[in-house]
Amino acid sequence: MSYVLLVAVLGVAVVLWRLRSRARDLERQVRELRLVHREIEELRATVDRGLAVTRAHLAAVVAGESPTREAILRGTPYRDVQPADALRLYETTAGLVVLDVRTPAEFAHGHIPNARSIPVDELEDRLGELPAKDTPMLVHCAAGGRSTAACELLGQRGWSRLMNLAGGLHGWQGPLVKAEPAVAPASTPSGTAITYRGGSVTGERVVDAIRECYDPEIPLNVYDLGLVYGIDIDDSAIAIRMTLTSAECPAARTLPEDVKRRVAALGQPNVTVDVVFDPPWHPSRISADGKQKLGLV
Repeated sequence: MSYVLLVAVLGVAVVLWRLRSRARDLERQVRELRLVHREIEELRATVDRGLAVTRAHLAAVVAGESPTREAILRGTPYRDVQPADALRLYETTAGLVVLDVRTPAEFAHGHIPNARSIPVDELEDRLGELPAKDTPMLVHCAAGGRSTAACELLGQRGWSRLMNLAGGLHGWQGPLVKAEPAVAPASTPSGTAITYRGGSVTGERVVDAIRECYDPEIPLNVYDLGLVYGIDIDDSAIAIRMTLTSAECPAARTLPEDVKRRVAALGQPNVTVDVVFDPPWHPSRISADGKQKLGLV
């Protein structure tokens, strides 16, 4: 009797083990199917975006606004327009929306009439404020870096008639609306000294270029973050003295190089960037706009 019972118990154990093993196999297969489904959905979204870009390129050709060969081959969801062409489009294109992706302080300092202000780091959360996806839209920032990123994002989200103002507002040849000068100091980090001794590149343009550089760990540009201690400008050179949030910053090499490259792009090739850690950086150096953006006020 005990032998029969033992055999029965073993039989039940074997059945349960096989059922459990089968259940694990089914769970694994379900996970794999979900992964495949997700990959198919992502692939479908990629194909849809590619088709939207292709349709936009064809529509531009029909309208006599042929995109560049490189833009077509790369499937770029936008086209760069030079300042003169941008002004012509601004004056003649019905329903054109101008999207300014600079900071609110930069926008207040001077902007294209009737432009919409949505900073690039808020853009994804504020897509609902934008017009229909087939609306012609001229996107710009100060020098062209942030607007390129904005166009890439908008293109991925389905906007198909995007134009990126080459060179940003620095090259704009049309009208500007300027607010009171008192607005500007609110965005100046504590302790940043700007000395201008002459030359074609002004301190304002240097600051705008530096604002194109972002710390990889903090969603704020390095100028408003307070990493720039001093900017010295004369006819023959531009010297920048800056720091990092810490000596172990992962962008210790790339961030100063990015600052140098963007400032040199203004037309003064003799640019030096000196990285120092005395005095050490402190959050109190963040500009008022930066503190608001980071939720520190």
